[in-house]
Amino acid sequence: MPMTPSPPTIRDVAKRAQVGVATVSRVLNNSPNVTAATRAIVLQAIEELGFRPNAVARQLTRKTRLHNIGVITQLFLSYRSFAHRLRGVQLALSEYADKYELVLYTVGSLDHYAERLSYIAKNRLIEGLLIVDLDLTAEQHKLLTQSGIPFVGINHFHGRDWTCIGADNRSGAHLAAQHLLELGHSRIAYLGDAFIDSYHFITGRERFESFGQTLAEAGRPLEERFIRFCSHDYDEAYQAARDLLTQPVKPTALFAMSDMQALASIDAARGLGLRVPDDISVIGYDDLEIAYHAGLTTVRQHLELNGSVALRCLIDRIRGGNGAPEPLPAPELVVRQTTRRIEDTPS
Repeated sequence: MPMTPSPPTIRDVAKRAQVGVATVSRVLNNSPNVTAATRAIVLQAIEELGFRPNAVARQLTRKTRLHNIGVITQLFLSYRSFAHRLRGVQLALSEYADKYELVLYTVGSLDHYAERLSYIAKNRLIEGLLIVDLDLTAEQHKLLTQSGIPFVGINHFHGRDWTCIGADNRSGAHLAAQHLLELGHSRIAYLGDAFIDSYHFITGRERFESFGQTLAEAGRPLEERFIRFCSHDYDEAYQAARDLLTQPVKPTALFAMSDMQALASIDAARGLGLRVPDDISVIGYDDLEIAYHAGLTTVRQHLELNGSVALRCLIDRIRGGNGAPEPLPAPELVVRQTTRRIEDTPS
């Protein structure tokens, strides 16, 4: 009869992580005397081995209370908006006397996401979870709820049966379209993320639909020749914009669904000898810090505030409050130097 393998021990974790047993113990008990890098290595070893702390360790953990806040997101850190939201989370952490630390979980597929959520719920190595730009199925919602781990979304999934904090994509895209219409543009282009997305990421679709609807209602619908979709990548956006701008009939204005895609479009336009905004107006979305330095007209969605509001809501729930989030400001248009009236004469 085959022998049942012994469950992994704390010594197995220490060996896998190449640290001492005392270091693993400090991680389990959330000691501040462990570097973030070492903590990450130990937590990864725990996950890989399927280690479960014994009863004594669990009792000690309950006495000292864990102060790890989990952040789970897609493996798409090329989205600069994520970094700005995370900075807001970190700034909000500094408002509390307790020593909270962030544990980042990145997922490469929906199956991986489900596995991560199951691991988080079963092991309770965190006190609360921020879910960034990912939705929950009914089963996942039940799993987290039964685990007793409070969770809050930083995303645009409004109308769900769990708290999701994010700006209104449709409202922001409407502002962008309205701005270009008011400037007298009729040949208007759109450049944004392709809709094929294994995570059900809806940001690009919402912005595209609202932008197009606003133009159509004004009697200036988007033309197929002025629409380009690509992955969320600077180089691909550059090529897509170049394709738009080398047509015999060129657009006079372009809305990109993110600031980075807008900046790639400006780069492409200038590479073709076009002047921004004299030959083509460009507007982005997000209002990243780089947008200010580049003088980019854009739609501000208060990214850092989004992260801070979500974190404060989560900690309130961790501490037993009702965790009602404060409302985010509506998206707002920030006019800078990359858009102008179509009939204006350049100076």
